[in-house]
Amino acid sequence: MTLAPARRVATFDDLERAGDYTGPHPVVYPEGDRPSVWFLLPVHTGPDMFGDGAQGSGIHGCTEPPWRFRECSDGSLEIRESIGCGDAAAGYYWHGYLDEGNVWRQV
Repeated sequence: MTLAPARRVATFDDLERAGDYTGPHPVVYPEGDRPSVWFLLPVHTGPDMFGDGAQGSGIHGCTEPPWRFRECSDGSLEIRESIGCGDAAAGYYWHGYLDEGNVWRQV
């Protein structure tokens, strides 16, 4: 499967194509603000970023913790642990990483 290249954009409103991501941005939770990253999966298809296209291919997000974000010297972001989209028991429809250098990697 071909993955779209990652592209870091400034705001949520700038997400427009497969592989785009933004953040980390603070999100308010009952226990306090936590940094979050929002992204369009690198396998996203269809015109609607909120889900039109392949199963679950629209907007997704992850929050620290449990993920860890690392700002890279080239301006990209690395996300660890792996990003599993879907249900672990039933199987993920996408599972991978965002690596340094704006590279999506599927496992």
